[in-house]
Amino acid sequence: MADYKKDFLDTVEEQIAYKPLRGALSQELEGHISDRTEEYEALGISREEAGKMAVRDMGDPVAIGTELNAVHHLRKAPALTAATLLLLLLGFAGSAFMNWSPEQFSNGYLYYITGFLTLALVSWKGYPFVIRHSRWLLPLAGGLFLAGELLCAQKTVVFWKIRYLRYFGILLLAPYLILLAYRLRRHGGRAVLLVFALGGGCIFLPGYSRDLSAGAVLAAGVAGSLLMMNHRDIFTGNNQGRKGMYATILAGIAVVGCLFACTEGRREMIRQFVNPDAYIRSTWDDTYNSALIRRLLSETPLIGGIGLTPSELMDYGTGAWYFKERDPRQVGVDALYSTEEEKQELEAAVARAREEGVLPRYIYFDESNVRLWDILPQHYHNNYWIALCILLFGWLAGAVFLAVIGGFYLLLFGYIQKIRGNLAFSLSCCCGICLLMEGILYTLGNFGYQYASFTSLPMVSEGRISILIHMALLGFIFSSYRYDRVMPEDAPRQVKAYAKQ
Repeated sequence: MADYKKDFLDTVEEQIAYKPLRGALSQELEGHISDRTEEYEALGISREEAGKMAVRDMGDPVAIGTELNAVHHLRKAPALTAATLLLLLLGFAGSAFMNWSPEQFSNGYLYYITGFLTLALVSWKGYPFVIRHSRWLLPLAGGLFLAGELLCAQKTVVFWKIRYLRYFGILLLAPYLILLAYRLRRHGGRAVLLVFALGGGCIFLPGYSRDLSAGAVLAAGVAGSLLMMNHRDIFTGNNQGRKGMYATILAGIAVVGCLFACTEGRREMIRQFVNPDAYIRSTWDDTYNSALIRRLLSETPLIGGIGLTPSELMDYGTGAWYFKERDPRQVGVDALYSTEEEKQELEAAVARAREEGVLPRYIYFDESNVRLWDILPQHYHNNYWIALCILLFGWLAGAVFLAVIGGFYLLLFGYIQKIRGNLAFSLSCCCGICLLMEGILYTLGNFGYQYASFTSLPMVSEGRISILIHMALLGFIFSSYRYDRVMPEDAPRQVKAYAKQ
């Protein structure tokens, strides 16, 4: 009997392409053979004959193995891969082209290389690693985040870089909270409330404006994922309980949403986002950049770049177009000088401006050499890629650029929707929403409506460390889709289905 069974199982295993799954499938089949053998023995048939009959009843091992392999195989995502590589190449080429800019002095485009390696590594082993080690990953990641929060609370210069990295810690907190919610899913509403409490506590803690935009991404990622998890009955498993969970999740969203307006400073950020023109004080303000970019976009034709005379370029570069009638003190100061006397006049003018509480912008160009790059907002090379595309090539080119980005997100969520595993779907949904929210905030900023500090446009604007985070989030979606059909949690159900045939 043992030889019959072994030959049968070996033949089935030979048909399974994903070798790590062979043992789990074979073990399940062996269990069904043993059960069938015991049934025949109960009818008075000898053990050896019962074993032969049980193996024979299972059917053709080649057919069973082939059918199991058709269901349990590593999946590829060629369309999503092509779209991702296209955007990565576009971002790399754009960042390399802008490297001559004074703002781009540190070769940020080189981060695309490590970003691509991060994407490949996480796509290869990300989801299996989380499945196997989630029990210790949860306390470890939670402890690291808490330690980072405690260090960020320090006021010394030593921890400045750690405070700077808090933005990325907040982004990575989103999938951590969803993993926690999944592990505690049997507790239903209590698990959801715990997740909202932890996420809300992070958002409530004081930080920089960049942390608040990360908090918005965190809130969207967690709330959207919890709603999708409930839609799939991951928490309750029944329609009646699902309705109650919707009420709990929506209540949590409302409470967390209030945290973005819980202080006067945060309320002012919302007002600046909705009505930036009312908060322009100088050419250094982000609200001024919003007004400037909207004005430039309004003068850009459908096809071809914006056409401005040197005089118009100077007006935009100095801020005279906006402040000449409102507050002439804010107009940029001509910092070009060739004699000692001119230098002293410049220093005196700057000193007078500072005494009046004005922080002047230095202008190092005139009508003879002014360029479009001179009048754009600071960090245009990274924060205004969409707007820059429109300014250089026209609205039609900008529409194509936006269509490519929008198509990528549609493709991304199309793949996420196909993921069957509950944990894989939950985490992938969270990663996808975080990437989408970053893109939405970035796009709004490019049209003159910036909330808090700029986010990065995933894959296109390098953002240095942010591209590594984005590639890790995207890589996990690839990995979840890739391994969705071969993870052991789905194997028993499929084996039982074939064993009954």
